[in-house]
Amino acid sequence: MNIISKLISLLIIMTISNITQANVEISKYTTKNGIKVLYSKSENIPMIDIRITFDAGSNKDGDLKGISMLTHSLLDEGTSKMDAESIASVFESNGSVFNTSVNKDKSSISLRSLTEKKYLNPSIKMLLSILSDSVFPKNEMQLQKDRTLTSIEEDETDPAEIASNLFFKEIYGDYPYAYNTIGQKNTVNKITRKDVLKFYKNNINIGNASIVIISSLSKKEVIDIAEKISKSLNSNVKESFKEMVLAGINKEKHIYKKFSSEQAHIYIGGLSVERGSKNHLPLYVGNYIFGGSGFSARLMQELRVKRGLTYGVYSYIHPMKNTGPFVIGIETKSEQAQESVELIHKMLREFYKNGPTDKELKHAKQSIINGFPLMIDSNSDILNYLSLINYYNLPLDYLNTFTSRISNITKKDIVRSFEDDIDVNKLITLVVGNEKAKK
Repeated sequence: MNIISKLISLLIIMTISNITQANVEISKYTTKNGIKVLYSKSENIPMIDIRITFDAGSNKDGDLKGISMLTHSLLDEGTSKMDAESIASVFESNGSVFNTSVNKDKSSISLRSLTEKKYLNPSIKMLLSILSDSVFPKNEMQLQKDRTLTSIEEDETDPAEIASNLFFKEIYGDYPYAYNTIGQKNTVNKITRKDVLKFYKNNINIGNASIVIISSLSKKEVIDIAEKISKSLNSNVKESFKEMVLAGINKEKHIYKKFSSEQAHIYIGGLSVERGSKNHLPLYVGNYIFGGSGFSARLMQELRVKRGLTYGVYSYIHPMKNTGPFVIGIETKSEQAQESVELIHKMLREFYKNGPTDKELKHAKQSIINGFPLMIDSNSDILNYLSLINYYNLPLDYLNTFTSRISNITKKDIVRSFEDDIDVNKLITLVVGNEKAKK
């Protein structure tokens, strides 16, 4: 670790230790060419975190599953003037961190740097060059494709990955959310450099972008950086993309997939809500009680503590741009699989009908509210939340009203939200394991 990296680590620790309140002030700005920018000032440390988010997740892959992930992984592998090693050297020598990420809805390009000009200026210059002048070298592309194919092949021997992939395919059918962001062997093999350049041009552009910046810099300096980023992006308008219709789940299904392993991997669930739904927070609190809070959750107490059926069981609700999933997951001995499945269904129906107890609800709300400051106790955390707010068009006061909205949730709200959005009569149950798991 070089001296600059050590300094950054020390500054991050100082930031965390200086957090005194869960209040985030957000400013908004629109660049001259129309990109939405959210900015929050962080006085504690001389650092800047930048994230450019694009409406270019794997749901934009089309027939070439994995092309968004492949395109973003190649962005820093070469420009017309610099190769991958030279690009990495610029960031490393200035203590900066560049990365990309892709999920099913969106993609992002991020930069973290010190704000001192001798470190910041070359880092920003390199970022702008990547955004405007990536060339996707053929040799680097083939290496990345080979790594991707190796990962896919490894996943095909992992029962947890097999179960997860099958489960989402059953929930979403042919809708893009059904597919892993990494892609499939047959589609990744087909992707050419021409395909990547087309995806880059049509999706990583001003019509698809939003920007979030967390920094100790002045608003004027932040606006200057945002404008430079905006100007560096391809000026193509957002590609006309025909959104598929999510068909939904027509009926309850129980599926067994044979796999030679002592442990059975089980998923139970279905569809839930879109990001921004009025039912999101009641569902969030309800799920926290049912299976989302670790050892205090009903699922963990019943299946692990009382019955010893598993080391871990959980549930989560993941709102997305379109309807996200509700998922219950457990790993158990194959001979205990059906007992676990029956018990989980019974517990879910009971919770669906009666909701939480007053004691459970009080404990959950207190835990969520008391833990909230830790959810926004670093620049990275705030960056993540502001990116969600910007991309999903959530209210600017989303963070500052979070605890009051949690506090106002009632048992009636939770029962109603589950009735509205979780259809317990149309759940998918998937078991992956040996013959004993089928019985």
